[in-house]
Amino acid sequence: MANFYTDIPELKFHLNNPMMKRICDLKERNYRDKDVFDYAPLDYEDAVDSYDKVLEITGEITGEIIAANAEGVDVEGPHHANGRVEYASGTKENLDAMVKAGLNGMTMPRKYGGLNFPITPYTMCAEIVAAADAGFGNIWSLQDCIETLYEFGNTDQHNRFIPRVCQGETMSMDLTEPDAGSDLQSVMLKATYSEKEGCWLLTA
Repeated sequence: MANFYTDIPELKFHLNNPMMKRICDLKERNYRDKDVFDYAPLDYEDAVDSYDKVLEITGEITGEIIAANAEGVDVEGPHHANGRVEYASGTKENLDAMVKAGLNGMTMPRKYGGLNFPITPYTMCAEIVAAADAGFGNIWSLQDCIETLYEFGNTDQHNRFIPRVCQGETMSMDLTEPDAGSDLQSVMLKATYSEKEGCWLLTA
């Protein structure tokens, strides 16, 4: 069976980059989670081995399920049923496989149910998924919207929302710009300096 990670050895280049040791040490905060979570890495080598295994699982799901469903998802598409918009059956199967494998909330701390991945291996996973089905890659990678809430949210918001994303609930990006809708590439932003206010005003 195809594996979109092991079949493309060039991807491992990123894990072997000399900067990864420093990235791992910082993300793992000197591996302090090892005493709290049995799946937390003990050291740098253990962390890279963990990333490699998760990438292999991602590649396997991508090769066996996501790539196989891609054409059917395009043909079926999402549809409206019972007052709701439903994903295509292949998209649902893809999401279910990723959730069962624990591949949601990948960059979130373990205390919320995440994998505490640095952005490099997470982005590698996103690249692997998008190679099989770019549309599904976009849906699955919406999990990184939680980064904004993690960075700027309060403790209550962290506790209410981050575990839900880590357990597989999806997020969305919704825009209300005139003439753009949810077309992120069409969004326009204008910055104007206000002498009166002494600050920049953003108009979108």
